[in-house]
Amino acid sequence: MVQTKVRLSGKEQLAFFTDLSTMLTAGIPLLEAVELLEPDAKGNIKKVLTEIHKSLNNGDTLGTAMARFPRAFEPVTINLMKAAEMGGTLEDTLKDIVIAIKKRVAFGNSLRLAMIYPAFVMGIFSFIVIMLLTFVIPRIGKVFTSMHVKLPLATRTLIASSNFFIHRWPFVLGGIVLLIVIISIIVKTQKRAIIRMLLGMPGLKHLGLNIDLAQMTRSMTLLLKAGLPIDETLELTKPTVQKKQVLAVIERMSHNVAAGKPLAAGLRNAKDVIPPMMARSLETAETSGTLETTMANLAEHFDSEASESLKAISGLIEPLMVVLVGLMVGALMITVIAPVYTVITQIRPAGS
Repeated sequence: MVQTKVRLSGKEQLAFFTDLSTMLTAGIPLLEAVELLEPDAKGNIKKVLTEIHKSLNNGDTLGTAMARFPRAFEPVTINLMKAAEMGGTLEDTLKDIVIAIKKRVAFGNSLRLAMIYPAFVMGIFSFIVIMLLTFVIPRIGKVFTSMHVKLPLATRTLIASSNFFIHRWPFVLGGIVLLIVIISIIVKTQKRAIIRMLLGMPGLKHLGLNIDLAQMTRSMTLLLKAGLPIDETLELTKPTVQKKQVLAVIERMSHNVAAGKPLAAGLRNAKDVIPPMMARSLETAETSGTLETTMANLAEHFDSEASESLKAISGLIEPLMVVLVGLMVGALMITVIAPVYTVITQIRPAGS
């Protein structure tokens, strides 16, 4: 039975494949390895191992058992397992998968670390705004009201927001909770579209392209090494990329192979997506019969490029956040200071 609710995070996948690879490298048969790992496993990993154990006892292959967890394992990984079992290279394939997942998890951790600073800054700013709306603005608003000063629109809006926040806080809290729930649902159901949108933003396009090219070449390396034919390799690689331009390139390569043309035919015309270096490398690899090695080298290159792009973006985030928060704080201060200035200008010396 297909288990659509069971998911494995990158770290859980890494733990699963690392443990399995270690067991097989030690000479332990697959079924016995699963039996040894199952009792100590926890959470979703235990669910996966329990189901795999049952499937192996029923005579199924590891790849077939893993296919029952479409949300825990990627199609590339499942087909790698099937090809490795058919070719008798399961141990080597598991080691390759572990290395690939380690790189993916490490990059994901770097990406999350880059987001911690802006999230922290925005959290502090939100706390300051709540304190202003709750304690500061109500007192200042009373002073301005007692003086019958004509307030600017921005100040009136801020005071109205403060009053609503204080007197209608259940609605505010409910709205925040509802917004969080809606965002969570959208992220879960439209994750791919959101990633595409983010990676298409100015300043992130180069990073998104390098991530996709690294994912594409890494997946093709693993699939080719496992012995899958090039047409099937290209088909399985399609779901691993996010950008439509890269997907179009893979589809073009598939058409070339189906038509009996070289894999790299026409890639020189896709300079906005495929670097000239990659097109030349693939042309040479097809001629010399070193496509698998070339793909592995390209995967390392694009991994490095993606890491460098992320470092550059991380270096820009801090000053940008400082400027952004400064502008927002400045706007808040102006809404408070502007009426004070109006009061001062309306004060006339006695007898004037």
